[in-house]
Amino acid sequence: MTAVIRSLADSLRRFGDDRLEALLVARPDLASPLPRGIGPLAARAGGSTSARRALDSLTLPELHLVEALAVLEDGASPASLAAAVSSDPATIAPSLERLITLAIVWGEDELHLLRPLRDGLRAPAGLAAATAADPDAEEAARRVEAARDGLGPALDALSWGPSAVTGSGKLAAALRRAGIVEPDGESLHIPRSVHLALRDGRVRRSHTAQRPMPEGPEVTERISGSRTAQAVERAFEALRLLGTVRGFDEDPPGVLKRGGLPQRDLRRLAERAGAPLLDHATVLQSAWQAGLIGHDGQEWHPTRDWDVHRMLPPSQRWAELVLAWARGHHLAAVVGTPDSSGTGRSLLSDLTRRDGVRTRRGSLLRLLRTSPGVDATEDSLVAALAWAFPLVPSEVLREETSALLVEGRALGVLDGGSLTVLGQALVPALDEDITTADARLAAALEEVAPAPVEEVLLDADLTAVIPGRPAERLLPLLDWTEVVSRGGALTLRFSAATVRRALGDGRDAEALLALLEDVSRSPVPQALTYLLRDEQRRHGRVQVSRASTVLTAEPEVLDLLQAASEAVPLGLHRLAPTVAVTLSDPGFALQIARQAGLSPQAVGPDGKPVFEELSHSLRPGPVDPDLVTVEGPELRIPAAEAVARIRDAEEGGTDLSVTDRLLDAIARSTAIPLGIVDGQGGVVVKQALPLSLEGGRLRARESGSQEEFTVLVHRVTLG
Repeated sequence: MTAVIRSLADSLRRFGDDRLEALLVARPDLASPLPRGIGPLAARAGGSTSARRALDSLTLPELHLVEALAVLEDGASPASLAAAVSSDPATIAPSLERLITLAIVWGEDELHLLRPLRDGLRAPAGLAAATAADPDAEEAARRVEAARDGLGPALDALSWGPSAVTGSGKLAAALRRAGIVEPDGESLHIPRSVHLALRDGRVRRSHTAQRPMPEGPEVTERISGSRTAQAVERAFEALRLLGTVRGFDEDPPGVLKRGGLPQRDLRRLAERAGAPLLDHATVLQSAWQAGLIGHDGQEWHPTRDWDVHRMLPPSQRWAELVLAWARGHHLAAVVGTPDSSGTGRSLLSDLTRRDGVRTRRGSLLRLLRTSPGVDATEDSLVAALAWAFPLVPSEVLREETSALLVEGRALGVLDGGSLTVLGQALVPALDEDITTADARLAAALEEVAPAPVEEVLLDADLTAVIPGRPAERLLPLLDWTEVVSRGGALTLRFSAATVRRALGDGRDAEALLALLEDVSRSPVPQALTYLLRDEQRRHGRVQVSRASTVLTAEPEVLDLLQAASEAVPLGLHRLAPTVAVTLSDPGFALQIARQAGLSPQAVGPDGKPVFEELSHSLRPGPVDPDLVTVEGPELRIPAAEAVARIRDAEEGGTDLSVTDRLLDAIARSTAIPLGIVDGQGGVVVKQALPLSLEGGRLRARESGSQEEFTVLVHRVTLG
């Protein structure tokens, strides 16, 4: 005969290891610190803070069951719960099982909701809070039945709406006389029992057990393979935009006082790159999250990781960029829009960060993978997201869905409302370690991308055509030209303005001519040769270069520093016998000078000594070593090991602390003798029932009394 489940602790003791592991993975706060036994685990799961946090992980049907249990009498049966949400026991069974696994509900024939949720959900499903003045169920039903004849349409309209009612006319007066609404200050409200009678005893009108699927037109292709070709083109376009970061060294964008990239600089960068603003913002935001760009407090620059990243094959560079986006916590598409305080959101700042966005982004990507033949509409995706995250405001879900469609397209993983072949590869990579995910995505791009082209077709009208995807060695052509068209071939045009721009960025015209002679099918047109060499002769009358740090010293001291092997990383450039400059930041230069055996002195712009070491090293973006961050608490040890330790403690392998013994008593709902240290150092012993333990405070009720008392845990002793 199966033992009766009398408490949450009894329910958890029936869990197998797999189910306990699932509980700890879903509610990792329960294992920090690790509870010493099932009893302490149950008491911690029943705490108000943890219980409220667990609500965030519920889907819509699960949340509806919780609301119904908060309305029904404690100990309701599965059948009555199903009826309360307009469903049947078989349909609600999967959602109910998950609530039991999450330790939010316990019991079998009699279901019990955690007390903090029962007490804390004051207006579940739009119902008013229950009060002692509410009529009983029979009286409520009588009032509703009596009012049906004259107020039927009004009652139907009020049934499934909120309990708060506004109005002061004849209809409101009639509803008050019928006892359907009651005054609540200056407004009116429907008592809970009356509202339930209007709903025929149900809490929810319907129960959506299955997640809505994406809806939209069927994905079609006029030319077979065109969608894949477009995805590949966008992937390499993202890499091209990423490559514009190297221009930050010559013309760096500024940094806002509150952090982030000024909107005017973003517009300037996007215009210079010839790309839509949000596409460019997506690439820059992803690069920042990958730690490829950072700032020194005044300007944005590539970080040290940028040089390593640039040496990787294109497919791997794209893989790192996309993973940084998919696993990041920021939205690029909201840049420039006001936040809740009215402040405009700036790119590359915490103003674009949103808690939970990574989880919701991953949820949508996984959902799209299940409907590969549908070009999903934004409305259908918002509806699917609302089912999975019912407590997130609808305007937030719509904003995030819109951002996903824009940002995913810019990176080549989405085409409208459907995943591309690259997006299909991204979804399983979301759950893999960084090395495996990188390899999967890189292989996916390499498989569908055409072989790079290493030849150029030059014309006398100063145009250059690259008949395919340009190889790495041809990418410098983009610095010297403007893009005329993209597609199966890339058409570029040289002009005096584009050549002057490249020369101003430090490019070498003779090196370009040598490259063109090597890769062109035909001789370089004379007009292009004249253009490049004429502009080269005009260029450089005034030379401007960049330096981050100036070093001044006696000539022999600078000679000594330049000769030191430690100073090689500085790349010192001597301007005069007593002056040298370097691109390195001041803090790094100070360290190198000390390593070379000198005693450098940091000075300010006015030449006066400063007493804080200059250290303006770049602040990279918010990236973890493996690009994976966890939103909220996380398990510090594997779930299987955590369960093994809890089992060991439950079997008596570990001595329980006072806190754990109190938690165990709370879970068992048993009274124990409590020793309470008074102000004089004495101990007062009470037989009491512990009720809750949070924030270092124990709430308990003395046996034989209905009055509760609260005491600090460190003043409690147990025999």
